[in-house]
This record gives sequence, structure tokens and C-alpha cells, in this order.
Amino acid sequence: MLDPTTPILPSPTLVSDMQLDFTNSDETLFLLTELSDAMQRGVRHYKLDGTPLDKVNNVIEALIFEGEVFFDDAESAPPRGH
Repeated sequence: MLDPTTPILPSPTLVSDMQLDFTNSDETLFLLTELSDAMQRGVRHYKLDGTPLDKVNNVIEALIFEGEVFFDDAESAPPRGH
């Protein structure tokens, strides 16, 4: 039971529990490669509120903290063959 005389402390800042392993994770390296390739081809990425994301780091941060991003590939070059 809560003691009504106990002061309520502010909640700590919310942080994501998503961890990116840049040294051992094939999935992380694949994600970075695909994002980088898409951005080089002209795919534009946006936060959910419409803010443009112009760097891979910004896209990764939005994915971590917002869960998804929007993208527009209407004017991008076709993907390179693998």
C-alpha cells in the first residue's frame, strides 16, 4: 500500500531497450547496409511526425525510439543488383 506522505518522484527518461550490435550482429550490419544503399539511391526517410531524416544515424535513432519511419522512394534510382 502506498504511503500518502511519500513524495512522488519524477519518472526517469524513457530509453529504448533495443541494442544494436555493430560487431557481431549480421542483422544490424544488413540493416545499416540496406539503409545506406537506399539513402544513396535517393530514398527519403521521415519521422512519424514528418520531420525529414537526412543521415543514417538519424534514421536508426528514429527506428529505435519511434519503432518505424516513413520513406518516399518515388524519385530514387532502382536498387543495384546483388
